[in-house]
Amino acid sequence: MTLTRDYKKTIEERIGRDPDFAKALLEQASELFLSGEPDIARLILRDLVNSTMGFEHLKVKISTSVQ
Repeated sequence: MTLTRDYKKTIEERIGRDPDFAKALLEQASELFLSGEPDIARLILRDLVNSTMGFEHLKVKISTSVQ
């Protein structure tokens, strides 16, 4: 069976319309880090950042909040 849609696009759209889903992804990533699965946690966080503000905007936000 061939996939008819890219899962990343589905995740991106769901994050955009469902804040509870985004929150659940963040919680899952936290649990994965704490349970010794940092590689999987990073994948989830990457999808979350790319679907919301993007890494360039995140970089700017982090830079301004540190100073």
